[in-house]
Amino acid sequence: MHVTLQRARQHSQGRFLTGAALNFVGATLLLCLALSSAHAAQRVDADAIITGSLPAKTADVPMELRIEITRPGSEGIELAGRLSEYGGRITRPITWKLMRTLGDGNRGGEVIYSKSQAVGDISLEPGNYRLEAQYGSVSIVKPFVLVKGQHLGLTFVFNVGGLRTLSTLGNEPLPAKLRAVHKAYAVNGISAGQLIATSDLQGGLMRLGAGTYRLESEIEPGNTVTHTEVTIKPGVLTTLSLDHEAGIAVVDAPDDVQWTVSSLEKTWRTSGSGAGVLTLAPGRYVYNAGEKTRAVVIAAGQRTKVRASD
Repeated sequence: MHVTLQRARQHSQGRFLTGAALNFVGATLLLCLALSSAHAAQRVDADAIITGSLPAKTADVPMELRIEITRPGSEGIELAGRLSEYGGRITRPITWKLMRTLGDGNRGGEVIYSKSQAVGDISLEPGNYRLEAQYGSVSIVKPFVLVKGQHLGLTFVFNVGGLRTLSTLGNEPLPAKLRAVHKAYAVNGISAGQLIATSDLQGGLMRLGAGTYRLESEIEPGNTVTHTEVTIKPGVLTTLSLDHEAGIAVVDAPDDVQWTVSSLEKTWRTSGSGAGVLTLAPGRYVYNAGEKTRAVVIAAGQRTKVRASD
């Protein structure tokens, strides 16, 4: 079920520039507009890099660039983000890290600013910088040059959507002693096959870059796993419920008794001591406590008491 978040289209003036032209703009715009107090609002496709999530559909990550002429000594930068191209500004904390660099700014540098907040407004001296920003599972890296007499506004379009996950057992809520771990793996792009995000909270929110993911749900303790594919869209909250067809094994053992449960059909085995609850895939198992052994059959949707003897 998809629930579309409220979107507010933001208006901007001007034309498109590439991220490669940023330095040229910074060097020439000051000369052209030094006698004017006009505000220059332009939209660019920045040459940012996304890591740890799915890549953008193109090689560039959208970014809004605003350049204001200011008096020398008042230079700085304002940082903000959007979930999607036409969405409103992100109001939850974004992790910002700003470094003063030498050369092209692609590596190294001195960290001069590091905070988690929705909007950052920083006074800076003219020079070379590298910005690293992260929201949810999406990270962006952007080198830039701040020219004397400029105040820059950078608003990154993270193209992030939300995923809430809930696991059930036979379409019923999980027993209190069990927990579900949800894992999102990238299906395509440069991160294909990689684990992107994890949540162990029922209804927990994962913020993911737009794209297709393989969502896995594993109930612990036990051996049952279910999965599905889900497509995340920018600015859209998706809620998924994953149901497990499994049974519950209630281990009845004194506190000081060590035991093991092993599958007779697969190479799966777990151990514990005292009373316990396991979620098991349907099949045949062996329960062992010391010298006592018992065969156990687990059926989907049923609770089975497991002990050494009746």
